[in-house]
Amino acid sequence: MKFCMYNVTTAIKTGGIETFYWEVSKELIKKGFETEIISGKGNYIKYQEIPLKMFDFTKRNKVINLGNRFRKWGERISFFKNAYSYLKNQKYDVFLIHKPLDFFSCYFMKKINPNIKTIFISGGEDFYGFDKFFSKYVDYMFAVSKANKEIIENRYKRKVKLLYNGVDIDVFRKDEVVRNEMKKKYNLEDKKVLLSVGRIEGWKGFNLVIEILPELPEEFVYILIGKGKELENLKKLAKKLNVENRVLFLGEIENKELFKYINMADLFIQPSIGHEAFGITLIEAMACGVPVIASRNGGMKEIVKDNENGFLFEINNKQELKEKILKAIDMKFNTREYVKNNFTWEITVNNLLKGINVEI
Repeated sequence: MKFCMYNVTTAIKTGGIETFYWEVSKELIKKGFETEIISGKGNYIKYQEIPLKMFDFTKRNKVINLGNRFRKWGERISFFKNAYSYLKNQKYDVFLIHKPLDFFSCYFMKKINPNIKTIFISGGEDFYGFDKFFSKYVDYMFAVSKANKEIIENRYKRKVKLLYNGVDIDVFRKDEVVRNEMKKKYNLEDKKVLLSVGRIEGWKGFNLVIEILPELPEEFVYILIGKGKELENLKKLAKKLNVENRVLFLGEIENKELFKYINMADLFIQPSIGHEAFGITLIEAMACGVPVIASRNGGMKEIVKDNENGFLFEINNKQELKEKILKAIDMKFNTREYVKNNFTWEITVNNLLKGINVEI
């Protein structure tokens, strides 16, 4: 059985969707399934041993501006058009996508092979005007959380299966030696480290942590890893509040190196104010033994268990966020065992195969 892992950004970005494609592909190959990633041209090749084909595409900012959704769809059309001559000559049994914007590609893949299994793994809400029409060419739909599952079922009026993301527990692990080395590197030996990782966008809510930092003891510092259009505004905010010497903006870190930085943290903070379908960085942090504090938002409500692996706080509630930080900082949690029992990539792939009626 041959899997086509189709997504334009897999070799371009380092976010949660891209991690899913690399890690699920790795696990499928480990189980003996022929697997190939199809991506737009990029420089992020996480595993050299995984078969990868890359194709040019028209970036969305070059597509005529009839709205952001239209530009995204135009980008996807150009990608599929350039990949099509290759795709039609492959004998895929399974075609997996992650965005409603790619539903149309399932139509064409079924023209090539009517028996191909088409799979949609939802991790968000990139709906558009006629996605419902093309959704009938998707055989199986999965969602990465119960919250996202409800949204997708309401949109397409059909059964959607639950498929949580995973984490590589061999890579993301607790390591006291690494922790000490990293804290020494950044001169943080006597500090309480709060850490966030993600695209630096307004809806991620990272400003909330900076805004409460003046109210926390001086020993608390905040590390933010990622890049995005809100970065300069957050730097200005830190300076305005006179905490620029307590906030470290470290830019984007490769996923395989991320565990070193997570090990520095005493608490991992995910303060999103916009909808989070899952929150893969939360389980990466917990796999490293770091407790998490997250807004009561989307799929994160299913991951974080109060007093067990961290705490939830109400969206945009800075006072509650501060209280939970001060409460959690001196508590002991067994976060790694929780991840090992619920959120490994092996569990994810086993549930995926079961969901599409493929024997393991």
